[in-house]
Amino acid sequence: MSFEEVAGWGEDTWERDVTGVAVDSQDRVYVLRRGADAVTVMSPDGAVLNRWGGGCFSPRPHLISIGEDDTVYVADDGGHQVFVFDRTGRLLDTIGTGTPSDTGYDAKASSAEIAYDGMVGGPPFNRPTKVAPWRNGELFVSDGYRNCRVHRFSADRQLILSWGGPGAGDGCFVIPHSVTVDAEGRVLVCDRENDRIQIFSCDGELLDVWNNVQRPTDVAFDRHGNAYVTELPRGPADIKSWRLGRAAQELPGRVTIRSSEGSIIGQLHCPGLEFPAPHAVAVDSKGAVYVSEVPESFAGYTGRPYSLHRCLRKFEPR
Repeated sequence: MSFEEVAGWGEDTWERDVTGVAVDSQDRVYVLRRGADAVTVMSPDGAVLNRWGGGCFSPRPHLISIGEDDTVYVADDGGHQVFVFDRTGRLLDTIGTGTPSDTGYDAKASSAEIAYDGMVGGPPFNRPTKVAPWRNGELFVSDGYRNCRVHRFSADRQLILSWGGPGAGDGCFVIPHSVTVDAEGRVLVCDRENDRIQIFSCDGELLDVWNNVQRPTDVAFDRHGNAYVTELPRGPADIKSWRLGRAAQELPGRVTIRSSEGSIIGQLHCPGLEFPAPHAVAVDSKGAVYVSEVPESFAGYTGRPYSLHRCLRKFEPR
């Protein structure tokens, strides 16, 4: 599988963090950033069609997703809520009270590792990360930076069940960073600090685990069922992997392409291309791939050096 970057795509330099990207049924591209008018809507050729979202979110909207009916969902981790919009940006619904749930996370702990080890998990939400709409109107929400669970909601936004717990055991999570539902109805959870993607039934039954993954942040599928996974760097100075322990060497960020069973069949790679902090991925109906990155905030909490970087890119198959 071979791709080339569309140089200079979009009416922006995209030098600041881009937290999320998604495509709708017409291949319009929805880009999520922090700040005023957080959502930018663009045509496939990069022309800006709309901007919206001003005043809706906390300073930390996290990931964006779009249902088959083009309903738009934003998980706002800083606001502990999920927002639902039509494609024009009209607010349709808000899920969550905005008050973080009690999960046992101690923000005053001497290190993030100690804080995560102290979690017990809790109800929705404490810094949720992504919404996965399902074709029957139900939603799955990964929750999140200060929780360790996945929640399933009915079409009328009632909580059906939650599953997970802290740690590296099967069905447990440490930063469930993203959730996606594939064409078969399997629920894929990016279990970031366990370096794996866990796959569940809609009822929370563990079906499979992809262990050949490095700090996964998001996953999207193309029309052939191939999975595209954004994976953060990991190094000896980073937070440990709860499943694998501390990294022995610096491992760069990457975007891998996988079969529906999780085996690596390709990688987004162009001469000179680096992914310092890949955070979200989307694939349109023609197989074009969009990758967003957050190198500024990633450098801020890891201590890595930061330099200006293009944080939204489009790649086309060739």
